[in-house]
Amino acid sequence: MPNAPIPATAEGMPKFNRAAIMTLAWKLYRRDWVNCRPASAEARRKSFSRCLKSAWMTAKFEAAEARKTLKQRAADRVDELTRELLRIDARPWKMTTVVDRRAIQAEIEAIRLTRLQ
Repeated sequence: MPNAPIPATAEGMPKFNRAAIMTLAWKLYRRDWVNCRPASAEARRKSFSRCLKSAWMTAKFEAAEARKTLKQRAADRVDELTRELLRIDARPWKMTTVVDRRAIQAEIEAIRLTRLQ
């Protein structure tokens, strides 16, 4: 496989605001080390590397979320609500679940009706 660079304007490659990503990475780094600093230069590099990786993952996730269609978002929301219903079933016996269950089921039904139209 040739080791040819891919141009930044290649077809299908999203463009990222690298300045915003670096700003977020520094913000995460400062948040993590507000009261103390890493012991050595190696620890600082490793810590900043982790923050930069996290900032890139956040940017890629936000880009993927922005590309989703309304139907995909509705399907994701139905999945979230279904998982929440399972969590409600796992509550202790003395906790009331009826109101929460009805609200979630109503929201799921409303989403399904809007998808059918």
